[in-house]
Amino acid sequence: MQTQKILIIDDTPDNLESLGVLLRDGYELLCALSGEEGIDLALRQRPDLILLDVMMPELDGYEVCSRLKADLRTNAIPIIFITALDNENDETRGLELGAIDYVTKPINIPILRARIRNYLELKRIESALQRQTDILKVEVAGHEKARELLQSQQRQLETLNGELEERVATEVKKCREKDQVLMENEKMVSLGLIAAGVAHEINNPMGYIVSNLHILADYFHQIVTSGRMGEKNDTEEPAACRGESRAVTRDMEFILVDGADLIRESLEGAGRVTKIVQELKAFSRNDATECKTVTLVSCLESALTVAANELKYVATVRREYESDREVCCNPGQLGQVFLNLLVNAGHAIVSDKLGEIVLRSWHDELFVYVSVEDTGGGIPEEIRARIFDPFFTTKEVGKGTGLGLSVSRGIMEKHRGELLVESVVGVGTTFTVKLPYAHPETA
Repeated sequence: MQTQKILIIDDTPDNLESLGVLLRDGYELLCALSGEEGIDLALRQRPDLILLDVMMPELDGYEVCSRLKADLRTNAIPIIFITALDNENDETRGLELGAIDYVTKPINIPILRARIRNYLELKRIESALQRQTDILKVEVAGHEKARELLQSQQRQLETLNGELEERVATEVKKCREKDQVLMENEKMVSLGLIAAGVAHEINNPMGYIVSNLHILADYFHQIVTSGRMGEKNDTEEPAACRGESRAVTRDMEFILVDGADLIRESLEGAGRVTKIVQELKAFSRNDATECKTVTLVSCLESALTVAANELKYVATVRREYESDREVCCNPGQLGQVFLNLLVNAGHAIVSDKLGEIVLRSWHDELFVYVSVEDTGGGIPEEIRARIFDPFFTTKEVGKGTGLGLSVSRGIMEKHRGELLVESVVGVGTTFTVKLPYAHPETA
């Protein structure tokens, strides 16, 4: 590549020498001690860049710039003023005359070198483009087939652009489908990891419901037997009949009182099972496009119902809800985010004593916030930036896929929200869900 030329016009020899030392490596330097000499050199040598002093006798820099820009042979050469004048009006005047930059003394050498390098690169690119344009003009003007070829290529380009746009749209659709599959797979993995706990949560109430039904069946048998005995006693002696009647009355009173308690407990247990099943159903639904107006606290509480058994042996849960503002979101997807955060909080608490998980909610003028804070070991700073990377995990094999936080951040981005993290090693970690009030598709 041809060495680029720089013309320095300055009436002070020391300035020429210092700038020459600065720029001699990599450039061919031309020097002029007056404005007239500089104009003459510019016309003969056609430099790639001119460094021009303002304050010169006879012909100052402004006049030199004006004459160079008025001449078709030199008007495309970029000019940088280098001067001790730092008045804003002086700078404005220089730029209005056509200079590309105005550098005041004392000169910041690295900045000046960077500017020169950038302007020369732009000049080189412009020259190359101009050469290509000139060649194309000659070809188009001299040959009709060049025009037809250009039109044909343009049509081909439009066709290719259409095909490319279609392919890009197809690939985007495939990526979105893959993201949805990944999200659903992670959801099922999360459910699988806590399935035993959920089964235990359902099994407990079902156990005493079955037990209560056995007792109620026995009571029912006693009631039927007592009725038959009453029919028999109607034919016997009055004294014996009265004694058995009193005993039956006492048993019936106990059965009625205890039976009512058994029915109430069974209904409570059935309600608990129903709630867990409903939350699981809502969590596992594939409703990627469904958007509802709900509170984030309700989504968090639903996830807490599913994760209850996973947490109750490692931490107590404390609620500090200060906001019940509603947002438009996909409740199933937000539930998946909260379930990941709750399970991660439980896994983070590894001490022998019972830890604590604090759930908070609040809002400001634009956003609703929900945070999940744990008293675990915290996240070391060296891995904090990687926790949202796909497949990155510090958990033991079988306790996580490394996709939970990555999928959660993706869900928040689709909702035009954020998933924030703060952590102190030895103290604990806080994840905060930040979501705008507006609909995620119209915000």
